[in-house]
Amino acid sequence: MTPLSASDRPPLRVFYIGAGDPVAPRSGMDVVARAHIGELAASSAIALTGVFATLPADTPPPAFGGVAGYRADTKTPSKIRKLAHLLSGKLLMSIGFVSTPARQAIRAGLAARPDLIVVDHIQALANVSMWRLVLGRTPFVFIAHNVTPDTLVDGARLRTSRLSALFLRIEAVQAWLIEALLLRRAARTVFISDSDARQYRGLTGAKGVALCPVIERRARASDPKAIAPPSDGVDQRRVLFIGSPGFPPNRAAIDWITHALAPVLLALDAPAIVTFIGKGTREHIGSATANVETLGFVADDEMERLLGTCLCMLSPVVHGSGLKIKMLEAFAAGAPVMATPLSLQGFDFMGVEALLDLDRPEAAARHILALAQDPVAVETARTQVRDRWAAHSRQREGALVDTLIEARLGRAG
Repeated sequence: MTPLSASDRPPLRVFYIGAGDPVAPRSGMDVVARAHIGELAASSAIALTGVFATLPADTPPPAFGGVAGYRADTKTPSKIRKLAHLLSGKLLMSIGFVSTPARQAIRAGLAARPDLIVVDHIQALANVSMWRLVLGRTPFVFIAHNVTPDTLVDGARLRTSRLSALFLRIEAVQAWLIEALLLRRAARTVFISDSDARQYRGLTGAKGVALCPVIERRARASDPKAIAPPSDGVDQRRVLFIGSPGFPPNRAAIDWITHALAPVLLALDAPAIVTFIGKGTREHIGSATANVETLGFVADDEMERLLGTCLCMLSPVVHGSGLKIKMLEAFAAGAPVMATPLSLQGFDFMGVEALLDLDRPEAAARHILALAQDPVAVETARTQVRDRWAAHSRQREGALVDTLIEARLGRAG
């Protein structure tokens, strides 16, 4: 524990407002929310309460780390509801997390006058008024998962409908206004990527800090019971891509792998299997070729095993913004990665070279072939990833707690 969090002060009463499902993560925001809640809940310097809203489901609402979960009201909001959501000044992208019980619980939690409010992701504003935050007396910390306007503008470029693309560009302007106000008024802003922190430095000044999350893997590569490679060695030949084609940047990456990279690997007779993981990958790719397989959605334990034994993980992502959470998960599992410069933004501390150039699939294929022919090189790369991730974890320990304490004390970073 760090000096600030180990002081004799009474625990800081923190009220957390989030969106997503930290109990059973299915998306990047879920993974990051789980890491943040877990870090705060484990600290004796923090008395954590709060609310997160997750998507509708038949199962009971979850809870995690002292933070109560509430299901969103509906999977298919009506047009009237969408219009009301927009007129309230909220981003349409957050409407899937609107929850009447969550809104009521947040109102009650704020009425209890916590010492500090944490807003984890811009989508958490689905159930709390931005004006309540920026005009209220209770200081708040905003955790920015990405540069939302950039994400929306980039998404517009990938849309085939002009009307849809225009709406996303309009929403990007709205997102910039919202984020600008939050960044200016927040006692601290936590960015999960240092590249995002640099981009917004003019708005945050010394109040912005970059804290790449530390996620805990339930399985460890050294645990033979958790990771048991099959005798035929298929896992060690797998080149993984993780992501659903429902997200446009992922869809573009999947198309590049299937149309540009996989055929070159096949022509080189590389002993590698390109494995796609994610909801909708089977339907999007269709009939797999000799060196391509689609697993669809896989459970966390299976994901652990695949990352812990694969040849490498691919991230040929050239769209979107913010930290690439699948990269975070790969590093935490000790997986070697081949990625574009954009995918590696925010991961300078890992010392990984950007080896993917979408204009040169032949070069990427030759590198994969070399890895597949050299198990020692693969294990060396895996060891380097584990060592650097462990060093990051040690350096990052307690930093979020310290940031919240500093925010309450009103100290500049």
